[in-house]
Amino acid sequence: MCDTIFAFGQRGGHFLQCPSKRDHSRLPKRLQILLSSKQVGEVHHVTLGYQSSFLITYRDKQGVDHIASENLPTELHDFLYAKNEKNIYLRSIPNLRLTLGPYNASFFAGDGSSYLWMNLPPLLLEKLQSRIQNGAFTDQPRIVALGADNDFLLITEKDAAIWDLGNYRMLSQMLDYARRQDRGIEEVVNVTLHPYRYGGFVAQSRNGTLMYDNMPQWTMDGIEGMKDAIVRDSRETVVKRRQRDSQRRAHEFASRAREWEDRMDTFERTANANRWKLSLSLNIGPAGIGFRKVFG
Repeated sequence: MCDTIFAFGQRGGHFLQCPSKRDHSRLPKRLQILLSSKQVGEVHHVTLGYQSSFLITYRDKQGVDHIASENLPTELHDFLYAKNEKNIYLRSIPNLRLTLGPYNASFFAGDGSSYLWMNLPPLLLEKLQSRIQNGAFTDQPRIVALGADNDFLLITEKDAAIWDLGNYRMLSQMLDYARRQDRGIEEVVNVTLHPYRYGGFVAQSRNGTLMYDNMPQWTMDGIEGMKDAIVRDSRETVVKRRQRDSQRRAHEFASRAREWEDRMDTFERTANANRWKLSLSLNIGPAGIGFRKVFG
């Protein structure tokens, strides 16, 4: 999988992004100006809402993270921009995610450790609250999508999936099928509902495959143009992750080997000082390192 952004606004705008490609159209003027400037280095997240409302989180060319937004609900704005006594943002800006319901009347926001929501569909609220103990999630939300007429999708870190998608029949059928497959829900890595178009959505699988329906033609063209890049980026992400895992295991193995060699040297010096007869056996294999000593 690769990190992707799919955002759809009430005025027909969209913002699509994967690591190697970006496509957007009919964005709010302020957001368009910001994206066209030299200020933005890396875009972390974008959400489009009612009329000209939006949220963008990004890193500038100097490596500093920023939040910019327009016309968001007051409670949400205060949560996003909250700072401590040292004037440092309380939220983890690169990890902030926001989904807005129709007309910004509902929302769900979080950064992985702090969350805020308002006017959620009753079933979604019930399922979220049932996963909270002592003020913390026992199974954190992984995907929260809000759609038209109180439709929603919730997928948790443990791959529990709950949805009410009467206006998004194709997506509902896809999720039904995925739930019957071994690790099927785990393969669903991103879903965005278009809250202003019945049946409009984009869903991404772990291998980069997209499923989508009922978008404006210019948005459909944008998604079509992103498909190959998302599949390619997903493959490259898997390769890089395997390389990192391999390097990490090699480093850990080398560290354990050095540790045992140091212990051998210590035993040998002690044995020589005490004139012991010492037999050492060192076994290094995939399962780990074994060390055996015999004194005579």
